Amino acid sequence: MPDGSPLHVFLNGFLAAPDAENVEKEAVKIEALPVVRLLDDLRTPPATNDPSELIMHRFLYRGGVCLLLGPTGVGKSSLLMQMAIHFALGKPLFGITPGTAYRERGMRILLIQAENDEGDLAEMRDGVLAGCELTAAEKAQASSRILVCTVNDRSSDKFALTLDALLTEHGPFDLVMVDPAFAYLGGDSNSQKDVSRFMRELLNPLLHRHQVGMVLAHHTNKPLRGKEKDHWEAGDYAYLGAGSAEWINPARAALALRSIGSDTVFELRAPKRGKRLRWEDDDKQPTVTQFIAHHRDVGVICWRKADPAEIEELMAENKGGRPRKINPAEVLHCIAADEGRSQGTYKDRGSAVLECAPSTVQDLIGLAIRKGWVRFTQEGNRKRYALTEKGRTYASEHPSSHNWHGESPETT
Repeated sequence: MPDGSPLHVFLNGFLAAPDAENVEKEAVKIEALPVVRLLDDLRTPPATNDPSELIMHRFLYRGGVCLLLGPTGVGKSSLLMQMAIHFALGKPLFGITPGTAYRERGMRILLIQAENDEGDLAEMRDGVLAGCELTAAEKAQASSRILVCTVNDRSSDKFALTLDALLTEHGPFDLVMVDPAFAYLGGDSNSQKDVSRFMRELLNPLLHRHQVGMVLAHHTNKPLRGKEKDHWEAGDYAYLGAGSAEWINPARAALALRSIGSDTVFELRAPKRGKRLRWEDDDKQPTVTQFIAHHRDVGVICWRKADPAEIEELMAENKGGRPRKINPAEVLHCIAADEGRSQGTYKDRGSAVLECAPSTVQDLIGLAIRKGWVRFTQEGNRKRYALTEKGRTYASEHPSSHNWHGESPETT
């Protein structure tokens, strides 16, 4: 630092020359000060074609983190895959809409994960590509714009250095998805100090430097029991993530998958900045919640919007009613009445006769297949269902209380 600099003059005015020299040497190691601007100089982002807006309406932007929260085993990884494929095409998913700058060209995405092997990843990819009914051109575009990397041997600083190198070597990217946070923290998830360092000192500066957004998958706490869950309010859901509250504090946005008592249907909630998504309920009123469900076809790993009947049935059960038990033999009689049809046909017919949600019939069909009562044959993209001999025997031993041939029981 030159002898006439303000710092040099200041230090030599208060300290002996040797001490002043040592302090001055340390001072020059400090990084450049952050930029300071007048309040009036701040620029309002453009309303359309803002390249920094990754998800409308500034729900997530470049340099920011969106937490995807959910319990283990429900399908966070497949939802990430589905989101990546939709965003690579510039298409919305469940009302989560890419910014206008990406509608035509789509996003370029890096998916970093630790827990799924190549077979799992390929099954999720194939499930989304099939379940979302994409064209051949869309499948090709999505596949060419998403890079996948498995990192399961480094965390904390080593992970940050690896992520920095990947973004430099293979970028530029618009969005990076990381699954899951626990694999890369390298510390105590309950420690504010450890989590804060990971989120604020490692990830945030890196994302700003590369001007890329992040969706970070994180596990939720164990489900609440009894009356505990009745007292949650809107803002509380932001703290569903396991460990310190510091997970959500520096994140710009959050999405949460929450169990509502079904193995198939889940609540998707946006507990932080959710109003920016501008979701509406069936009455066109603003909401930050919706319901999504696993794909109906067995083996297709993909999410779909839940049917109103499924939601109504679950909500009735959650208000204190008990789930109505349905004898699995009923679905055998449903299929036996008109064998060789698709699963959708039996779900529609079964839900109408049994007065239940189509997903309940789907679950019963899945059970019947596992029990060896029902088999199916593949014809193109359609599966045809029929009873096995074992299934016929079980059905004959358990007569139906309904008439599956269209006539009222009282008239037969």
